[in-house]
Amino acid sequence: MEEYWATRTGRWRRAMQGRTGPSFAERLFDVIVADIRAGALPAGAVLPSAERVATELMIPADDVRSAYVRLLAEDVIAERADGVLCIPAPDGKDASVGDATQIRFEAALLKAVREAAARGLSPADATGMFKAAILRLDTKSKRPPAPEDST
Repeated sequence: MEEYWATRTGRWRRAMQGRTGPSFAERLFDVIVADIRAGALPAGAVLPSAERVATELMIPADDVRSAYVRLLAEDVIAERADGVLCIPAPDGKDASVGDATQIRFEAALLKAVREAAARGLSPADATGMFKAAILRLDTKSKRPPAPEDST
């Protein structure tokens, strides 16, 4: 679980370094919006707490809270009944995949990417393999059922 949040906030730290803006809050807002648009934060994804983000990005927690408040005000993120901030589904339906499922999936994906890199695959090759696997699953789910053998 620790690696999951560190990976996400690590991406945010690198992305914020490449942006200019009058405040950390505005830069963080821009980075999170970009992650959502790019699909790095899909519907149902849970955001880490403001305190955790502040600690890992080494910025004031008030700046993180300010970014989160603006994201909420602009309906970019939503707040669940339990107070957790998440990415809403575009159609307004509940898209929660559950914190544990999300964390396990991202950890498994990170492990697979590291193994691919250790075997000499480039990030582009690993991404291509992942996309091909998703397409195979999608194609299988759309096939009509095989006819039963009546012999």
